[in-house]
Amino acid sequence: MKLIIITILCFFFQIVNGQTLKQLYVPNGSISYLSSGEGETIVFIHGGQEDYRVFLPQVELLSDKFQVVTYSRRYNFPNDNEIQPEYNVKTEAQDLKILIAMLGKPVHLVGHSYGGLIALEFAVGNPKMIKSLTLSEPALVSWLNDIEGCESWYNSVQETLIGETREAFSTQDTTLIMKELFEFFAGADIQDQVPAEVLEMLKANLREMEALVNSPSGFKSSSPGEVKSLDMPVMILTSERTMPMLICTNAKLIEVRPQATHHHLLDAGHEMWMTNPKELSEFLSDFIIK
Repeated sequence: MKLIIITILCFFFQIVNGQTLKQLYVPNGSISYLSSGEGETIVFIHGGQEDYRVFLPQVELLSDKFQVVTYSRRYNFPNDNEIQPEYNVKTEAQDLKILIAMLGKPVHLVGHSYGGLIALEFAVGNPKMIKSLTLSEPALVSWLNDIEGCESWYNSVQETLIGETREAFSTQDTTLIMKELFEFFAGADIQDQVPAEVLEMLKANLREMEALVNSPSGFKSSSPGEVKSLDMPVMILTSERTMPMLICTNAKLIEVRPQATHHHLLDAGHEMWMTNPKELSEFLSDFIIK
């Protein structure tokens, strides 16, 4: 697991972006986005402690056929917005609505991890603004308590990811904060094994994690009933080497949307968009075109 995480982080750091970011004003701040190509529009929403750069491989692979938009959410690099109280997926969905309205047409929406929660929140409230919905292992933490055998993971998120990381943020000790995050997501504190440049990049996205763990409803998500009722094509992407709690929620999501297109990647983990960019880009292109 440690080696896999380090490999992913190094790959992430090596991605080079030669294009110019644009700015879009949202309530209490602005967001940075990149748009490339023409045609049907795909909007990518990154996960926690990530930013727009996660999807640069998809910009390169898909912008010859589509307009590809990847953006950094309000508290992620390079944005510098002040954290607002009551931050949650609704806050992010409101920002997303401004972005899609600016684009001027319905889009194919792709949400990864925490970005998947935002995509679902947006889809439930704004179905006419979406042509299709792709979800890669959305962090459906609020579902865990109702999945038999998975309740302990809900408690782990509340006590470890949220509680202990919140305490770490109160110390303003970045090393301690990163330790808590690595131990939850990677199973061990691997800061001394990660290149300094990569570590600094992850630290650049800590503002979002601070907002999330201090929110009273940070992981509140759309209900299974709301997800089931969505009237649009849905594609679900899951991986073999993902976190146990995501195995629980992935299975529930597929149960809720049994008719969805589903691809299970045997040679990937949670950060599949970085490790399997060509394969996933082909899945997405086929899904949109069919």
